[in-house]
Amino acid sequence: MSNEFLLMSPSGFNVEKVQYKNVMFTVWDVGGQEKLRPLWRHYFNNTDGLIYVVDSLDRERIGKAKNEFQTIINDPFMLNSVILVFANKQDMKGAMTPMEVCEGLGLFDLKNRKWHIQGTCALRGDGLYEGLDWLASTLKAVRAAGYSSI
Repeated sequence: MSNEFLLMSPSGFNVEKVQYKNVMFTVWDVGGQEKLRPLWRHYFNNTDGLIYVVDSLDRERIGKAKNEFQTIINDPFMLNSVILVFANKQDMKGAMTPMEVCEGLGLFDLKNRKWHIQGTCALRGDGLYEGLDWLASTLKAVRAAGYSSI
């Protein structure tokens, strides 16, 4: 079983194959640098899932994160993609809760979309496996139902 999903993070651009829970993922880390954002849409075709990483400590930029997020998920190539949001830095004092991140991104307004938010601390690995478990099982179910974009 092979799936493609898009990992949005501020780290740059990388592509690699990762197997998790008997699901083979092609991971496209397209980064968050503003100058690269117009190029993102070129990687959306055949994308079954999106992992969107939010810095939960950055309350000032949640509006900008929402605008970018909404642009991505409303692209015609992304309309059938499942969405996993990692609300990162949950270990930091003053971080937005996963519920606040949901509200900030407009997740509660999504209709007919499969999504999940997971509080994480990437440095310690907290919450990462729970989020990936949800993603793997959801992608398997979507594929079994015949709704994969591939």
